[in-house]
Amino acid sequence: MNRISTIICAVLCSSFSQLLAQETIVNGGFNNWNQTQFKVPNNWMVIGSATMDSSKTAGNALGIKLSNSVSNRTISYALEVGSAYPNVLNGGYPISGTPTSIKINYNSSALGSDTAVVIVGFTKGVDPMPMILQQFYLFADASGSGDNSITVPLTYFHVIPGLVADSAFIYIASSAAAGTPNSSGSISIYNISFPDGKTAATANLDFESWGGLSVLKPTSWYTSLDAYEEKVGKIAGLQQFALQSTSARTGYALLLKQRPVVMQNGTEVLPSWLISQNPSYSVGAMDLPSFAVTNRYASLRGYWKGSLATGDRVSVMVNFFDADTLVGSAMFSQNSTASVPTNYTLFAENIVWIPGYVATPTKATVGAFLTDSTFQVASAASSAIYLEDISLDMNSARTNPVQSNVGLTLFPNPTDSDFTIRASQPIKRVSMINTLGQVVYQSEVDGLNEMRCTIPASESKLLWVIIEGDGYIITKGLSVK
Repeated sequence: MNRISTIICAVLCSSFSQLLAQETIVNGGFNNWNQTQFKVPNNWMVIGSATMDSSKTAGNALGIKLSNSVSNRTISYALEVGSAYPNVLNGGYPISGTPTSIKINYNSSALGSDTAVVIVGFTKGVDPMPMILQQFYLFADASGSGDNSITVPLTYFHVIPGLVADSAFIYIASSAAAGTPNSSGSISIYNISFPDGKTAATANLDFESWGGLSVLKPTSWYTSLDAYEEKVGKIAGLQQFALQSTSARTGYALLLKQRPVVMQNGTEVLPSWLISQNPSYSVGAMDLPSFAVTNRYASLRGYWKGSLATGDRVSVMVNFFDADTLVGSAMFSQNSTASVPTNYTLFAENIVWIPGYVATPTKATVGAFLTDSTFQVASAASSAIYLEDISLDMNSARTNPVQSNVGLTLFPNPTDSDFTIRASQPIKRVSMINTLGQVVYQSEVDGLNEMRCTIPASESKLLWVIIEGDGYIITKGLSVK
């Protein structure tokens, strides 16, 4: 009886130990998603907190409200760029003639101690020199003062006298401060017009026409769409950006696939990636600690499937930090030279710690990337990778099947300068990737079984060395002294 009890206890303890051995990354199962729907005035690009305002007491019903945040150090912007976005100075919204003044209806009673700025410009054709590039300010009115208006004369200048404008743009910022606001106030703009009748009907200067934008994103992750919106702003009808997939082991899976954005001057492709997000930052990056950890984990694991077009690559990376100092990393990376599973398959990679670090890290950041083979450019449109259940594990990783038939050594490791790669099968390409996901070295190799490599200047701590040959790809962590 005692022996049976001992066996049962051992089994239960072993199962409990396995549960403790693995920690799921924050929403690493990708079952929690947020759908955000917001409106943007048509023909306008907005950055920051720009919302619809319907508090106007007379005239047109709608306006745009631009808000500041002192705690987040953010300013809101609105830019009327017409269909020719992003060519602001040589093709904004169309205009006929050359207005002599501009009138703005607004409410600045909630602007606080800030000052809003407006810039208006007129151009002719593709001439980069504006006939008008005029800046003026909107000051805070008394609290509760309601609607107000300002009419500003426009002064023309150009080397060609009498030139008639055919396009225009208008830029509005909720603060005149350089990069940060003076207060957490807001300003509402209801109507912009040219009193001498030159207002373009298609410009939406009365803010009465709005478009919807729906964004679906996994919670606790920062995506490439966030980065795109940070760079160019939100545009009505830009796209429905959904990474959620029901083709999953359980619940939902993450689908990585590049997204085209059609602009007047061509199609811009958004690369597909996401990084675990620290709520204290409005951006995500592999060198920014994201979530807390309490163990010194041994491996990064997850499940994946999909397809890769020739020359494309999938990578999943984790970085560990002690306070804000990088102390360890792991990376799973595979390109199209090796087969991609069509059913969910486990990947697992051991964590490499910097030389001499024996403590327990405090934070980590995880990123997943679908790129071309250089780790820098968006993948082909046909590439699609599904990821699920990314986690950290106390156990060492198993050897990936794609690596099992190739004997490979990398020495010395750690190193402070050069190192040697020796493989049982010919090497075709060697790449080095740092912990930010940047390719810092790449070389085509003429079928050698051994080669000497030099660490690129200024690289330190950890590098990932990717060795590729016929039918295999092996990733090795290299500690740099």
